[in-house]
Amino acid sequence: MSSNIPTVKDLFNAGAHFGHLRSRTDARAHDFVYTFKDRVAVINLDETVKQIERAVDFLNSQAKKGALILLSGTKIQAKDKIKEVADRLKMPYVNERWPGGLITNFEVVSKSIKKMINIEKELAESKYDHLTKNEKLKIEKKLDKSKMIFDGLRTLERIPDILLVVDAKEEEIAILEAKAKGIPVVAICDTNANPKAVDYPIVANDDSRKTIAMVLDILADNFSKNYKARVASQDNDMDKRVNKALGEKTKKSDKESGGAKTKKKERQKK
Repeated sequence: MSSNIPTVKDLFNAGAHFGHLRSRTDARAHDFVYTFKDRVAVINLDETVKQIERAVDFLNSQAKKGALILLSGTKIQAKDKIKEVADRLKMPYVNERWPGGLITNFEVVSKSIKKMINIEKELAESKYDHLTKNEKLKIEKKLDKSKMIFDGLRTLERIPDILLVVDAKEEEIAILEAKAKGIPVVAICDTNANPKAVDYPIVANDDSRKTIAMVLDILADNFSKNYKARVASQDNDMDKRVNKALGEKTKKSDKESGGAKTKKKERQKK
């Protein structure tokens, strides 16, 4: 069961009801707009409460399965809170710039993450001390650039089960990648976004720090209460089966190759 769901009054006090100008409001978001006041959309907070409840129930059910959440929020109002919540949940996050292909081309991006970690480790172990000061400085600058993008992803060892974003409009590329891989998306959407492009939209003011903090805290608190780490990773089991199959294939190939060489030698002797 979900708990600590905010009331309409709580959301109103956080400024969650302020949407965008009518001219910037997506037509597909009109179902969640109560009215327009001075050409500004006023969000129907009754619907927002229902959406939070639905998102919480979904995340709770996934928490019991040990789901991996990837959090993304790169706008100024969200980046600090995204990091705070991700650290609390011990989940990976993106709060600077979405690395293109993070989900759709995960293997390639994961190599960049591993490379960053290795360089960081080698610098700590003084493995670059033999280089000139200028050469070492270039490596450090490159590492800083990589950390700006990949630092929150160092624990991302597989494709996430859920994508949680702040500002569906701003994180459109991340959402498109998740949808391409069939990953469910939970997102705080303002009226300038299409809530129907998200599996679990929460229509609210995504420019309000108070609103962002309130929604993320509720989602995170409920998720952490219900979270059960996976006892045995199915992905690891799959990797073992694949490696075993490849090993057996290699042995069989070597055996066949060895047999062919023996027969060739026998023919040559004759």
